[in-house]
Amino acid sequence: MSEMFPDALLDALATGGSRVAVLDGTAAHSYAELDHWSSSLAATLRPPPDAPEDRDAPEDRDTPGDCAAILLPNGGSWLAAYLAVHKAGMAVAPVNAVLTDHEIARVLEHVRPRAVLTGPERSDDITELCARRGLRVDVIAVPPEPRLASGARAAAGAVERRSGADAPCLITHTSGSTGACRPMVQTGRALHLSTGFWHSRHREPDDVVAVPIPLAHTYGHLAAISTLLAGATLLISSRAFEPARWLEELATRDVTVVEAVPTVYRGLLEAAGPRWRPAALRRCLSAGQGTPAGLRRDWHRRTGVELLQSWGMTELAGAGLSPTADSCRDSAGVPVPGLEVRVVDRQAPGRPAPAGTAGELWVRGPQVTPGCRTGSRQPTPVTDDDGWLRTGDLVLRDEHGCVRVVGRSKDTIMTGGYSVQPAEIEDVLRAHPRVEDAAVIGRADHRRGEVPHAVIVPRPGGRPDAEELLGHCRGLLARYKVPRSVDFAERLPLSATGKLDRAALRVRYGVPEREDMPHADV
Repeated sequence: MSEMFPDALLDALATGGSRVAVLDGTAAHSYAELDHWSSSLAATLRPPPDAPEDRDAPEDRDTPGDCAAILLPNGGSWLAAYLAVHKAGMAVAPVNAVLTDHEIARVLEHVRPRAVLTGPERSDDITELCARRGLRVDVIAVPPEPRLASGARAAAGAVERRSGADAPCLITHTSGSTGACRPMVQTGRALHLSTGFWHSRHREPDDVVAVPIPLAHTYGHLAAISTLLAGATLLISSRAFEPARWLEELATRDVTVVEAVPTVYRGLLEAAGPRWRPAALRRCLSAGQGTPAGLRRDWHRRTGVELLQSWGMTELAGAGLSPTADSCRDSAGVPVPGLEVRVVDRQAPGRPAPAGTAGELWVRGPQVTPGCRTGSRQPTPVTDDDGWLRTGDLVLRDEHGCVRVVGRSKDTIMTGGYSVQPAEIEDVLRAHPRVEDAAVIGRADHRRGEVPHAVIVPRPGGRPDAEELLGHCRGLLARYKVPRSVDFAERLPLSATGKLDRAALRVRYGVPEREDMPHADV
């Protein structure tokens, strides 16, 4: 395998030939077709040979590690756009297609891409959005089927090579403890390690791999690219997750591997008939949030295939812990090659946690992001001076080196595989003219693990209707971030230092006193 990403991926693409690379609904695209499609798109990302140099461009912009954003649903066009950006020698910045315009604008303002690749039906709206926000961005319409994209200038030409393994290669956005958008930079070296390990551990060339989660998600990206590296077939869909349809796909497509979040597996089990049992299935992997033991047992009993859990994060470009072949069945696994792990005492940061005691997971290694993109040539580090990243997750490590996640940062809401920061939702709620203050916590949910619950302090003069508030949120937030229920209070509880006391909120509002109000499925 080539020593640098994305060279290894482009090599796999070039040698795949007529083998099916991706199944998307009724469409099937071969490796050769995907190669040609992405090359035609790459031409739209390169300036024409006689184009004048942009002297007004900021001097601190990353070059050649500048980036292009991908705003597309899952499908062959997403993969073609992703590959095209790499062929043009740029970093890829995936943006989840379910985000609202408000959220998309926030991401683009932080990432500052040179171009946005989106669908023809959305290109005019994105162009207008960028103009309103003063963003100088080329918006490129990517057709859903292979043909020359609008604005294509010429034949694709040679693939642009990056200057080194530590050049920016991927920029994925996540929300920090303040809810602010944090564009995380990943290098070619990090992606080479993460996708290379994953495909060597969990893929065979004749696999058909179902990935019913967004490819813009860190886990979805890892699963999809690992599949192409192996020369296997990827099964995806641009449509929202529908358990009954995916049950049929798993059986009729002879799917051998499934990679999904726990919510997907639970939905499949609930929709499956008594005789459903996919005969070709050999491996099932889960990440994005903790996989309950009961769900793992039910899946194994129903399919005959173990449901293996792993652990990762955006800051690692994929997995940090992976299950082994013969151990760690009840944990997230052992550290992936090259990643150092420490379990640190929460009461004495920097010291190892006592044996048998949960501690905070710290990680260090070449997979760890060099930092957040802030518009400057050098990312802002998120590690300490010794290179350790504090994950915020609480873990136990046994004598075999297996790491079990037993808790996490108390504020983050894990819903259907997504990490949601309460502060982002709270900012949106406070912008409503009849809201004085707001707080958001997670409530346990059978299907999604947790869902957001809002506690509202109304302004004087009468409280707003709960549905009115949810409608306000739906206009500004992705559906998975919209609260499922609302309570009202005269004031929010504060700690002795005057900060919001989320622990007291959880005691008072963490368990529903009534059935949550109806809300659209996500």
